Amino acid sequence: MNRDRAYYRYQRIRAINRKKGICKRLGGNEFVYAWVNDNQGRLSKRKIHCSCWMCRRKSYDRKSISDVRKLEGMKYDEA
Repeated sequence: MNRDRAYYRYQRIRAINRKKGICKRLGGNEFVYAWVNDNQGRLSKRKIHCSCWMCRRKSYDRKSISDVRKLEGMKYDEA
């Protein structure tokens, strides 16, 4: 399927706006301006988060909500 420039432009702008929204929710407008710096194209193909071990959060790093509730229930059963 052949796509025209408008399609690719739309997809690029959509990705930029999505990443701008994430930055705004994380740190406000100052965080967005730190990333964009008068060049919105930086957000089109870059990650907006750090993947180092200190910054990342994965689902398996924490206990699930059901496990936390079970532990809390066990505390009250013992008392």
